[in-house]
Amino acid sequence: MAEILADLPLPEDPRLLAATSYGEDAAVYRLNDEQALIATVDFFTPIVDDPYDYGRIAAMNALSDVYAMGGEPFLALNVVAFRHEELPDETLKEILRGGAATCEQEGVLLAGGHTVKSPDVLYGLAALGMVHPDRLVTNAGAREGDAVVLTKALGTGIIQTAVKAGECPPEAEAASRRSMLQSSRGAAAAMAAAGVTCATDVTGFGLLGHAWEVACASGIGIRLYGSRLPLLEGVRELADTYVPGGLVKNLKFVQPHLDVAPDFPATLLNVAADPQTSGGLLVFVPPAEVQTYVAAAGEPAAIVGEVFGAAQPIIEIRN
Repeated sequence: MAEILADLPLPEDPRLLAATSYGEDAAVYRLNDEQALIATVDFFTPIVDDPYDYGRIAAMNALSDVYAMGGEPFLALNVVAFRHEELPDETLKEILRGGAATCEQEGVLLAGGHTVKSPDVLYGLAALGMVHPDRLVTNAGAREGDAVVLTKALGTGIIQTAVKAGECPPEAEAASRRSMLQSSRGAAAAMAAAGVTCATDVTGFGLLGHAWEVACASGIGIRLYGSRLPLLEGVRELADTYVPGGLVKNLKFVQPHLDVAPDFPATLLNVAADPQTSGGLLVFVPPAEVQTYVAAAGEPAAIVGEVFGAAQPIIEIRN
């Protein structure tokens, strides 16, 4: 994608506080000294078979971009592509009902949207949020000494690959679905009190890919510990066999920038590169505040690493 965008003109406006640089989660536009508008759009093909849960998960995934910027979403529009001739209208109704349920749960006004005919089913949201300009959180603010906190367990891509193969234990599938439906609202709200200036959400590029974006944007090194990573139930047993295509691409992309301990388990490296849907926040917290932040973020938030000074961005992986 970077190569495609390389020759396109980049937006330049002093009111634009965040945009396309280093894969920010959303665009942020300063309205005045007290308010900045967060704008994002995200949609994808069905991740689960149940259309209602698909709508709920896709909506939660889109709202997560607002939370990652330290904001609070307040308005959203449906983005829909649907196979009208092949699928019953009831399926589309259930997808939209699921998205509406997530928006209602999160206090977001869902005010319509747009639907097109398509050979592929796609659903998500265009979402707006608000944040005070002084409390904006970007992926460029990590500082040496910060603790690295991950707020959700890893493994949704691996588990869903096993589900599609018809070989996923029911407990693992249920754990994955619960995680994808878990809101990041509380974890986001706790960032302001902890003095957090840097965060992102872990989605398609996996933990390693999104950590690499932060390392590049912030000009630092990030050390992650495999033994501290929160993992979804059953994912360790599935990670060697059910490998999503996105996982392979993520590892290939980030491999040149990794310093992996020689005895680091290949299984855990797969999990760390696994593309996530509606994944957790990756939050960079001042060390004096990290225990308070983890408690406020709630289970399964965990301290998974630290930031260190480096001559060039790098991700270290240790046991």
